[in-house]
Amino acid sequence: MTSISEVFEALRPVQDPEHPISITDPRMAIVKEEYITVTEDAIQVQFKPTVPHCPMGGLIGILIRHRLEEVYPTSGIRVMLLPGSHSREHEVNSMITDNAKYSGIVAQLKERGLI
Repeated sequence: MTSISEVFEALRPVQDPEHPISITDPRMAIVKEEYITVTEDAIQVQFKPTVPHCPMGGLIGILIRHRLEEVYPTSGIRVMLLPGSHSREHEVNSMITDNAKYSGIVAQLKERGLI
């Protein structure tokens, strides 16, 4: 079983799409260790965009999920916004958790060489 700190470290290469800074950097505070939950078979990460109307909120969640699926392919991965942290919370969470939407976005990012 992995630890919260290991998951946090695994997310260090993920950068905010609008800034060349890791989402784990305290200046961004998009992901903090207290936003991570680890159980025997699942990893859950909540994140908080830099502003409540962040246009990149969905993309940040996609990048987090993709990174975790690469590093922890046998774990159940769940990524979502920290409740109340985004003005379009339902739509953003849907983009990240709906497998068809997620797969389509990841395919587009791969085609463009962004992941």
